Amino acid sequence: MGHTKVSHLAIIFVVLGAIGWASAEIVQGQTGRSIPVPSLAPAALWILGVSVGLWTLFAKPRLERKPGAQPFPPLASARIAVLAMAASRTGAVIAGFYLGVALVAVGQSATPAGWSTMISAFLAAIGSIILVVSGLWLESMCVARNEDGSQS
Repeated sequence: MGHTKVSHLAIIFVVLGAIGWASAEIVQGQTGRSIPVPSLAPAALWILGVSVGLWTLFAKPRLERKPGAQPFPPLASARIAVLAMAASRTGAVIAGFYLGVALVAVGQSATPAGWSTMISAFLAAIGSIILVVSGLWLESMCVARNEDGSQS
């Protein structure tokens, strides 16, 4: 299993952004309303992104096998790497979709519902980008190392 490539995440982000934009345009054209974005979605994504970042910060000495820190077992490191990969990919999907929805909502920002949708979607996209960055950072820490600490 190789490291996550930022270019792959960018492709996922762009494709889901187009899907979000098209979905929001279709809903707006058919109903005259914007896609509702729950107001708790941004909060949940920010909490998730910050939590993965804090986990990375606190697990860094163990993952890097710093002197005095008890390293994670290899299987635990592999599981953490899989979680990190899932976080970065999920963040790219959600960020792209919500950014597409937010771009359509810009045209409706004169109404209270359109303004609320635009702000919630933008904040959710930013929270998802934090999740992507945290996931990539955590994944970069999960490198197989030899007993002497060198990368293998």
